[in-house]
Amino acid sequence: MTTRFTSLLALAALTGSALMFSSHAYAADPDADAAKPDGDETPPEAAKPDAPAGEAGGPDDPEKQKNAKLAADTDADSSPVELPGKTYRAVGLRYRAVIVPKFMMNLFGDGGATVVANGFGPEFTIRKDGFEYDFSLWYASYAMDPTPFKASSDGAEAWEIVQSHLKVLYITSDFLWSHEIASEFSVNYGLGAGLGFVFGDLNRTQAYPGSGANSSTGAGFLPCAGPGNAPANPSAGGQYCGNDNNHYNGYAEPSWANGGSKPIVFPWLALQTGLRWKPHRNFIARLDAGFGTSGFFLGLGADYGL
Repeated sequence: MTTRFTSLLALAALTGSALMFSSHAYAADPDADAAKPDGDETPPEAAKPDAPAGEAGGPDDPEKQKNAKLAADTDADSSPVELPGKTYRAVGLRYRAVIVPKFMMNLFGDGGATVVANGFGPEFTIRKDGFEYDFSLWYASYAMDPTPFKASSDGAEAWEIVQSHLKVLYITSDFLWSHEIASEFSVNYGLGAGLGFVFGDLNRTQAYPGSGANSSTGAGFLPCAGPGNAPANPSAGGQYCGNDNNHYNGYAEPSWANGGSKPIVFPWLALQTGLRWKPHRNFIARLDAGFGTSGFFLGLGADYGL
């Protein structure tokens, strides 16, 4: 009885050990999934872990990093924001309508007319911390149709018909400060200075009163064909179309260098203000206005940021 009981216990212990070994071996077997019965569910695709760093789609994916950097660089390149301490440069073109009003001409004589000189040329801008220099080489035409003109101290017989073909090549610089009023808009204010080189003809022809002429304003005066082709002026005691000078047939006034009154150089000095618009890093536009030695002016500028 004892022997049989002992044998049963040994058999039970051996069976238990075998079952424990079999269970441990199954859990450690890498091919155990292949032995799963049909119907077992596999984890959904969404549950897969993220790709390791350095592989496609991972956080260190070179292509992904390249695209992110490109997007950041594009945003930075297009931004109109100007950083403190950084110098910005631009090149472009300017246009200016210089208005010489009649009242300015009347500071030096009688008659005349308002002249609008159209000017244009390239410009180069250097800007830092809201202050800029605008250097420009620009051309302006001060053309004027035949107009009566004389010195204020002269009598009525001194009226002449004056026609201008004068042109000026300016070398100027604008010194402008800016006050920002919006992210893309600023108010400019400052001054301009430079020098203009004058060329072209200033023609003068003696004149006599036509029918209904006004001897105070010169309206209705006609150009003389030559000396003595007009009657005397009884009220002034003088003679129209006299022989006191040779201002006939479009006489060209000499320059200062040849003893005449036509200037060789002309200063450009102006106080100015305007609006500045910068919607993109590479585009700047300006609306300028001012007053100076040449009269009033309105201007436009368009520059490309370098």
